[in-house]
Formats: sequence, structure tokens, C-alpha cells
Amino acid sequence: MSKKELRSYMTTPLIAIISICVFFVSGCNQDDWEIDSDKCVFIEHHINTYGELIEGNYVEGPGVDTPTFSFDSVNGILSGSIGFELSNSLKVIYGNGISYWGVAGSGVSTRLLGIYKLPYQQENFKITQVETNGTIHLQYNDSIIVLKSNEEWVNISTYIDIQNNAGEIAKAKLTTTDRFVNYGIIEKSNVRK
Repeated sequence: MSKKELRSYMTTPLIAIISICVFFVSGCNQDDWEIDSDKCVFIEHHINTYGELIEGNYVEGPGVDTPTFSFDSVNGILSGSIGFELSNSLKVIYGNGISYWGVAGSGVSTRLLGIYKLPYQQENFKITQVETNGTIHLQYNDSIIVLKSNEEWVNISTYIDIQNNAGEIAKAKLTTTDRFVNYGIIEKSNVRK
């Protein structure tokens, strides 16, 4: 085999590998969005922390009080403070919130964000793909999560928090429920300000 034939032979698999890589990278781009423009996908992420006193004079955690939306899952109606455009290019509405109960604190704080381009990333959370049936693929911390419509992902963790208040020890059991819910495809006409 001549040097020219050898170079050609060795280059062909490399071109095939590059073509495959380009295909997979472009496959992650959601410019080929296939959900109707009058619809979008609604996903909610909420972290709730509940605190139970074990002993002592435990200093209660923060108070929050800015719930900005509510979702009627039976009728598919999302209402609240919508600070984004409900345009044809809106792909996903992302609801994000925290809440505290018991000695962990009190109240609920939530907000809605409009997502117009995928992939979408915010700190330790990334939506990588949305399928035509509303299934969402996301990365969260070290987890890869795939949620079909009306599915949820829940992680519950518990730990004992110890406070030293001027020499007096106080303890509380804090339970954190970290939850994603994919409510699936909703009509943009059912999103109400």
C-alpha cells in the first residue's frame, strides 16, 4: 500500500467519527422544536425544608413570603406574576421555589421564568432536551433526570442541625424535600397574568 493510499485509508474513519460527533452535538440544539407554537412545557422545581425541634432553644430559620404563581393541574391553568413574553418562541416555563416550615423557618417564595432557547442552564440545573411529547431531560447537581409528562423526581434528605447559643446547645431535625415535577405540555392561552 502506498503512502497516499494509507493516508486516504486512515482519514476515512476520522471523517466518519467527526461526522457522527457533529450530528450528536447538533442533535442537542433544540432549533428543531416540534411542539406547536401555541403550547409550551411547564416544569416546577421546589425545595421545602421542615424543621422539628429536638432540644433547647433553637433559633428559627428565615421567613419568606413571595409566592408568585399557582398551577391548577386538573385544568392546566397557570396563573401568577408572568414577567416574560408568551410569544411563539417560548418553549418552557420554569417554576422555581423554596419553602420553610417548623423551626426551619416559615413561608413560601416562588417565581416563574420563560425559556426560549435550549439547552438552558442556571447554576447547578440544566435542561438539555425536551421531546415532542413533553418529556424533559435535565441535569441537576450530579444527577441526570428524565421526566415524562406528570412525572416527578424527589430527593429527601435529613440531618441534625446543632446550634450553640451563648453556651446553650439546641438541636433540630431538618428534612429537605427537593422535587421536580414535569406538568407536561400546556396551552399558552391557559397562562394567566
